[in-house]
Amino acid sequence: MTRTLVYAHRGSSRSAPENTMAAFMKAVSEGAEGIELDVHLTANREVVVIHDETLDRTAGVPGKVADKSAGELARLRVGRWFSEDFADERIPLLSEVLEWLRDTDVELNIELKNGIIRYPGLEEAVVGLVERYGFTDRVVISSFNHFSLRHLRHFRPGLRLAALYVCGMVEPWMYAKHLGVDGIHPHHLACPDEVVEGCRKSGIRVRPWTVDDPAEAERLIRAGVDALITNLPSKMLEVRNRLVRLPGEEEQC
Repeated sequence: MTRTLVYAHRGSSRSAPENTMAAFMKAVSEGAEGIELDVHLTANREVVVIHDETLDRTAGVPGKVADKSAGELARLRVGRWFSEDFADERIPLLSEVLEWLRDTDVELNIELKNGIIRYPGLEEAVVGLVERYGFTDRVVISSFNHFSLRHLRHFRPGLRLAALYVCGMVEPWMYAKHLGVDGIHPHHLACPDEVVEGCRKSGIRVRPWTVDDPAEAERLIRAGVDALITNLPSKMLEVRNRLVRLPGEEEQC
């Protein structure tokens, strides 16, 4: 049985406010083998980690990320909506996350949030940081904007890329090969066993999202997905470890 990795969706986002250093630290402390996060480009072309294009939900202020400088965003606090215990959490730069993860073996899934607002140069800015911090071999760049993935494939052909999607796609491994990516990140409801099997036979990695239900996690692990993207990394690790022992140990199933 394939040993499925566990990626923390926006960090351990049920334990700490999403896409903050607190959530990332919590995920690593829980044993997550990967972290998924979202990036946007600021007005002064810095790459910041936040999910929404706007600031109202997590920062409680009006405005768009694209209209603010990195300095202006750094003064905002994005944890109080979750709990007063995280009132001082702020929007991190991607460079801060890479610096913090540099001496770990944790993988990183960077999602380019460039569908609603188009950020010219976001791809180059992200790749520049990934290369500067030596993450090329343990990063996966994903996006719902498949034009971005095609662009990345052309100018950095060695990167691991994954197409995000929600629809029930037939034979997505064929599309992945046409697009030139080596992975797919489908919604878990759009990831039946036949998709996993077809991708495995074609050498395409499968990392479904957002998998928080133990029964669904067990199905996907048994099918052989490469990773689960989850809000509950500790719980999904428990499910995975019940099914598959660590390398060198005898499997339980």
